[in-house]
Amino acid sequence: MDSDFSLLEALVPDVLKILRQRYLVLEQIALHAPIGRRSVAQHLGLSERNIRTETEYLNQLGLIEIKSFGMFLTEKGEKTLKDAGPLIDRLFNAGETEVALAKKLGIDRTLIVPGNADLQDRVYEEMGEKLSSALNLLLPLGHSIVTILGGAALAKSAKYLSPDLANNRQLEFVPGRGALGENVETQSNTIVQEMAAKTSGTYKTLYLPEQVSADAYKSLIRESSIADVLQDISQSDAVIHGIGLAQEMAQRRGYDSIKLSRLREKKAVTECFGCFFDENGKVVDRITQVGLQFENLYKIPHIFAFACGSRKAEAIKAYMPNAPHQTWLITDEGASNMILKGK
Repeated sequence: MDSDFSLLEALVPDVLKILRQRYLVLEQIALHAPIGRRSVAQHLGLSERNIRTETEYLNQLGLIEIKSFGMFLTEKGEKTLKDAGPLIDRLFNAGETEVALAKKLGIDRTLIVPGNADLQDRVYEEMGEKLSSALNLLLPLGHSIVTILGGAALAKSAKYLSPDLANNRQLEFVPGRGALGENVETQSNTIVQEMAAKTSGTYKTLYLPEQVSADAYKSLIRESSIADVLQDISQSDAVIHGIGLAQEMAQRRGYDSIKLSRLREKKAVTECFGCFFDENGKVVDRITQVGLQFENLYKIPHIFAFACGSRKAEAIKAYMPNAPHQTWLITDEGASNMILKGK
């Protein structure tokens, strides 16, 4: 059966993407019925036009009912959703642990590679390959914009993207933030160049301080070269970001001893998109940064959180209450075991 699906995918490249998307639409309707198209679109990070097309087709198949007060599954739809679950999991290689971790974190999917990155560098190669496969599955054909936020794990894995991603695609990689003052190797400007080289894609750069004052931010975003990158970011098909440890990220951003002490008092655990979160996912501090803003993340169709190693487990848990549902976490056993079992 797997060979049959491989043949189908070769003849109809979007077949698995469409199958998965319709399954997710059915799942959202089942979870939140009665629900409107706009809410389904927001939950899945898709356009209302896309959801309208899918729901009209599902209605024609007799899987859902569409009423003025919302949509809900028919008896046929409930049975189809139940029967399709194991098939979807198998087709997309979701093991029991991956399903359990995604459910615990409240996100769409997790991909777990063997090992612990804190002890084994080979983990980064496998994570890069997982990321490449996921992008190949989810990105549309034609032109795609992928926004990258820097980080050590992503920097080590970027070189393992497959050239096959370029098949029938024109990929454009853009940095999700400024980065001067940061380690050059882990800057998003460096990573977008590496990814573009591996996939025969193009890239843009954003050479300016990541952290700026509010007045400087208002001035900078009016610059034509910066506005051009910000426009691309707003139209991204996918975002790939890391999950940082609060104290380490604050030091990289130039926090002095007083600010670092205040972060500890606020019990900050992790940092993403310039926001520092405590263990409950509450924002306890924030910097003004040029680039992708946390509030706009929900508009991006596909989001990949990239974090590994047992030392990152608490940071992953602290950030995930804020992660959009369409997030895929790519991680390793070192982090996943700590989150699921406390080991």
